[in-house]
Amino acid sequence: MKMKEQKKQISLIRNVLNKCKYSCQGLGYCFKNESSFLLVAIVSCFIIVLGIIFDISFLEWVISFGSLALISITELINTAIEATVDMVTKEYNEYAKVAKDCGSAATGIMSILAVIVNLIIFVPYFIELWMKIF
Repeated sequence: MKMKEQKKQISLIRNVLNKCKYSCQGLGYCFKNESSFLLVAIVSCFIIVLGIIFDISFLEWVISFGSLALISITELINTAIEATVDMVTKEYNEYAKVAKDCGSAATGIMSILAVIVNLIIFVPYFIELWMKIF
């Protein structure tokens, strides 16, 4: 392999590693500063335990994790919107309020959707368990 190609590959690897580092920093910020993001992580752990206990299907895993991932993504975007608005102005501004409220609404809607999706997945398992017990 030529030296020029090796340098190009090393540069590409370094670039990917930097992107991973920045992503981890963003996640770390959300875990430290956004209580709702931490709540999603805790709920995700609870869903994993329930999935293992009830031995849910592969498709149910995909749908459940997909809904939880979408909440996390929405919360990350909402946090970015809030940080950007705060950087631009500390004063009250109607447009800043709209931006923050819409970001919050997106997170809220996604959270409701994820709750509904996971209820659809897990309620039948709880009903079946209830029928076995009683």
